[in-house]
Amino acid sequence: MNFRFFSLLTLFVFAFQISPVWAQTAAADVDYAAVKKEIAVFEGIIDTTIKQLVEGSFPLLSSTKGTFLADYGVLFSLEANLFQIRQISPFSPQPHSQKELDEAYALMIKRLALVKGAVIRAIGEYGASLQQLKPDQNLIVAMHLFNVDSQMKQPVPSQVIFKVRRSVINQYRENRLPLAEFTKQMEIVQF
Repeated sequence: MNFRFFSLLTLFVFAFQISPVWAQTAAADVDYAAVKKEIAVFEGIIDTTIKQLVEGSFPLLSSTKGTFLADYGVLFSLEANLFQIRQISPFSPQPHSQKELDEAYALMIKRLALVKGAVIRAIGEYGASLQQLKPDQNLIVAMHLFNVDSQMKQPVPSQVIFKVRRSVINQYRENRLPLAEFTKQMEIVQF
């Protein structure tokens, strides 16, 4: 038991001494002040893209937030409200009709397709502005979709994730990839 304790203590002390060296090496390659500015600009681009495309109240429930992950890339996260339906209230207490639900679902699917296309184009056109991102690192946009009415019977996605390497963005920006090929090389997961 005593040997085990000292082994764990030695391992902890060794890891504690090594971790600052690793952190300094990773941090030395990155201009964090520049990263912060670049992230703020791209956050604004994604927010503006969604707000201009989706009509109705509260298209964004949370503004886009970016996080730089050393040796991986930049992750942007947001919550969008693509599902618009009459709100049940004391002035309109009746439940949603099947027609209302079907129309709201069809509109949401249409909006989702529009938003996906716009986000892909925004990543292609403005992703290169993240100059601290190395060619082998990723740009990820994770879009959470606001929970829709619990009465919905159709499958409704809760997230759409876009992931692409900086090198692919560069190829698109240099006109070496058309939009269709750029989209194919981007990993898009919807669930």
